[in-house]
Order: sequence, then structure tokens, then C-alpha cells
Amino acid sequence: MAETKNEPVKDNDSSVKDEFPRPLWRTTVHLLVFGLLVAVVILLALGPPVDEQNLARIEFSAADVAQVQATFQRTWSRPPAAVELKRAFDQYVRSEVLYREALARGLDRNDPVVRMSLVRKITMLGTAAAQATEPTDEELKAYFELRAERYRVPASFNLMQVYLNPDRHPGVLEDDARQLLTELSREDPGPEEIVEFGDALMLPKVLADASEDELVRTFGQEFRDTIVSLPLGQWQGPVASGFGLHLVKITDRVDSRIPEWVEVRDRIVTDLMYEDRNAAEDQFYAEVLPRFQVVYEDGVLDALEGLELAAEGE
Repeated sequence: MAETKNEPVKDNDSSVKDEFPRPLWRTTVHLLVFGLLVAVVILLALGPPVDEQNLARIEFSAADVAQVQATFQRTWSRPPAAVELKRAFDQYVRSEVLYREALARGLDRNDPVVRMSLVRKITMLGTAAAQATEPTDEELKAYFELRAERYRVPASFNLMQVYLNPDRHPGVLEDDARQLLTELSREDPGPEEIVEFGDALMLPKVLADASEDELVRTFGQEFRDTIVSLPLGQWQGPVASGFGLHLVKITDRVDSRIPEWVEVRDRIVTDLMYEDRNAAEDQFYAEVLPRFQVVYEDGVLDALEGLELAAEGE
């Protein structure tokens, strides 16, 4: 009988074994990617993690004591006594502890008051250079010359007025006004005697240094427009207002004028620095904006366009 040799059989399972790690590797990668995405979503939703150990440890130094002492002295114009400094520093520590607790609870997030405070603070930091620069006299003069009309001093008047109430002169208001004008021109009463003429009105009969704006506020635009063209030293009228009719005598007038720039220097400084600050804020915003991707959801632009059209129609 022929002897049969047992040939070693190739292990076909080796190819199968080689295939197992591939899907396992893919699954592992998928899990890692998914976990990373979840972590990113949590970070975006809740913000960066808070280091509770750093929040729990609050260190105070001698500089803090000096700050509390300086604040007390600025407030009360004297240095604090020992007991006052201790009380003020305790309050300082109390405020810091409560502030840290608020941070630990996330009370600084999604709070409109905190949000606006931070906006103001970053805006101040971004525009500090513009606000710290005092304009020179040359800059102030150039600014004034381009906007001189803004600083025009309005005309002012010294005048006396006699009032006629329409309700007390039904149907004869104009006639009574002309008759009273004749009487005033003849007698020419002074400030003391003028109270005996006309009807009562809860407004002064004698006005001194009344500006055009003051006349508008007191008697109305129509009264002011008539007053500015009346001659000096004569009883004139009747002049209409929202109250009724008036007979008026202008005793003095100072015409409107554009002042020298030094007369309104403080106003120019305020206006110039205000415009510089606004320009600096716009520039700072323009520098910060490219760092962010501003995305408008569907419908936002359409809604804004509708508002712009409505604003143009007003």
C-alpha cells in the first residue's frame, strides 16, 4: 500500500484575519471624530471651562489695600481711619468673592447688562488714544471755521408786551387791539405801569435779554418771526401768538452774530472730541469686524430691506 503524505494545508484564515483590523480601525476613527464634534458643540454652547481652583483661590496684596485707601480718599477728600479702612477693605473682599461666585455660576453669560458693559469697555480701550489727545488751538480754529454757523449767537431782545385774550374780545379783537395800540402809543407806559394794560396772562409782560429761541419757546414761531423785524422804541402790533394778540415795544436789540472762536472754545473742544471719538469707534469696529464671520439667516436681509424702505418713506 502506497504511503500517503499529508501535505500541509494553507491556512486560508490568514486573509480573513487581515481583514478584521480594517473595519475596527475605521470604527475607532469615527468614534474619535464624533467625540471631538460633541466636545466642540459643548464648548460653543457653554463657553470655555471655568477653572474652579483659580476661582476658589482669591489672593489680595498690599496693592489692593492701597487701592481701597486711595478710593476712600478720593471719595471723602481725606485718608481713612484704621476702622474705616478695615471696613472698606472687608467690603472690597466681599465684592470680589460675590463676583467670583457669579462667574462660577455663569451669570456673566447672556446677560444684556453685562454685555453692554463689556461693549463699552472694549470700545473705550479701542479708542483710548483718540480720547486722550487734547486738540490743539490750530485744530480748534480750523474746526470752527468750517462750522461757524453752528456757533452763531442768536439775536436777543428787551421788550414789553401787552396781551389781548380772544375769549374776552369776541368779534372785536382786532378793533380792540388797534384802539389799545393808540392808547399805548399816546401814554407810553413804563415797565411799572404796563401791568394796568391788557388782559391777564401767565407770562411776563417785560422780558430782558430774551433770545430768539426763548421767544419761540414762550410765544411760538409766528411771534418770533414778526418780532425780529419790528423797529426799536415804538409800540407795534398786533402780533399774533398761540395765545392771542400782543402789542409789543422793543426797547433794545442785540443782533445775531458769529462769535470769535475763543469765545466758544469749550464748546468746540467738546464737539471736536465727540466727533473724533465717534470716528475712532467706527475705525476700531472696522478693524475688529474682519476677525469674525457674520452670517445672516434666511429672511434677515429681507426684513432689513423692508425696514429701510419704510424709513425712506417717512
